[in-house]
Amino acid sequence: MELDKKVMKNLFLFTTGKAVSIFGSSVYTFAISLYVLKLTGSALNYATTLMLSVIPMIIISPIAGVIADRIPKKWLVVGMDLANGVLFILIFAYASTVNLTLPVIYLSTILLNIFTTFFGIGIEAAKPSLITSDKLIKINSLSKLIDSTSSILGPIIGGIIFAFINIKYFILFNAISFIFSAITECFIDFHLNPIHNNETDYKRNSFTTDLKEGWLFFARNRSILELFFVFVSLNFLLGFSVNVPAPYIINQLMHLPSSSFGIINSMFPVGLIIGTLSVEKIMRKIEFRKLLISMNGLIAILAMLVGLPVFLKLNNGFSFIFYAAIFTLMGIAIAYVDVPLMTILQNEIPQKLLGRVLSIIMSLVKVILPVALITSGALIGKISITLLPILGATIPLFYSIYLLVLHHDKNTLLMNKTEQTE
Repeated sequence: MELDKKVMKNLFLFTTGKAVSIFGSSVYTFAISLYVLKLTGSALNYATTLMLSVIPMIIISPIAGVIADRIPKKWLVVGMDLANGVLFILIFAYASTVNLTLPVIYLSTILLNIFTTFFGIGIEAAKPSLITSDKLIKINSLSKLIDSTSSILGPIIGGIIFAFINIKYFILFNAISFIFSAITECFIDFHLNPIHNNETDYKRNSFTTDLKEGWLFFARNRSILELFFVFVSLNFLLGFSVNVPAPYIINQLMHLPSSSFGIINSMFPVGLIIGTLSVEKIMRKIEFRKLLISMNGLIAILAMLVGLPVFLKLNNGFSFIFYAAIFTLMGIAIAYVDVPLMTILQNEIPQKLLGRVLSIIMSLVKVILPVALITSGALIGKISITLLPILGATIPLFYSIYLLVLHHDKNTLLMNKTEQTE
């Protein structure tokens, strides 16, 4: 009973701390991007601000992974939220004395996302130590729910703040929120699960040796590599087959109203939330690896259908319903991939390597999406728009089928060996 209370306390404090950090970063990035657009009138400067929220994560993630495995994760998690709080206090002080300038905004955006990257790697690597093993699905579901909700509310709240609230006061509010989050995280028990707690056993090596150790575990572990390529294929097909072709078809070819396009886009995070709220029950009934591979294949099939309204020449009403349903189902399926995937990685990667391996996976996966977006954009107009989604989803679909067959064969072999032993 006492252990259950500690677990629930950790879950509550984890949810509060991560929600403040993720929402604060998401809302600020969007609001400050709009501020830059108003300040300069330049779409390039606006895009640069958004880009600076992604690039630091790709570059810093491997470094953050090594540090997350080197120092107590509590120091990293609390320290990064505190650093963000201090950063916003400094920005507020500067903005109160002198108007915000572009170089200061760029620098603050870079620092915010560096600190948030360290926080994210630290909290992800710490999860198995925060709760009992049977609650690992629960904490991953809560984590995904926070990410999904912030993707909906971040731009909305950011837009409201930009329209109605002086950006300086929001900066001050963000500073207080991050400091409050750091204080609450001080009360999290980062050593609740002794099975996943080996920080005291860490052997200190050089930075490059630590990074190499994480890379070698990642590169030589076939099971982890299979999951990594599922993650890569998912991000590629979303970028190549959905993120570029779908807006082009809906806006340029189908000529759906902008309000309809907005609703269709909102169905994706809605699906993510539905999937996140239901995935725990599904994972109690279906083997994790089978679930995520099947869902990856389903997403590929859904992506192939993106050009179908053009091919069938559907009217606007049917096209709207079709795309709303497709985007909702994709959101649900992605939650059914992400939560089992993270749970398997946390169970199969040794705790002493978890930060490094997770950071390598996240960094490499983040590179795939812009490559897919650029490639897909370059091919629009050169090949049929109805074939483009199919082209991007073919390899992920066949890879998912291959893994399902492989998984079935492994299970059959294991059952035969068990029967022979008995």
